[in-house]
Amino acid sequence: MGIFEVGMIFFIPTGTLLLNAWRKKIGNARGWHYGVYVLVSIAMATAPLLYVRSIEPNHTVLGVVLAGVGFFWFAIVGARNANT
Repeated sequence: MGIFEVGMIFFIPTGTLLLNAWRKKIGNARGWHYGVYVLVSIAMATAPLLYVRSIEPNHTVLGVVLAGVGFFWFAIVGARNANT
């Protein structure tokens, strides 16, 4: 298990908690705060996938699975309503 896999194991739950806390803090706002929130959630979803595709020379199965989980998980968490 490489550093990417260990980082992703900590990144997914920590990122989820941070996005949930931020979403509850901004509430139903539709200003620039919400736009930044959407951009951060998209960046959190695509960063692991870009890392696996371009930087990591040896694609492990666990790394690819964790990148895929992060890609779909942060897209789902980022799109949720503040009241849920």
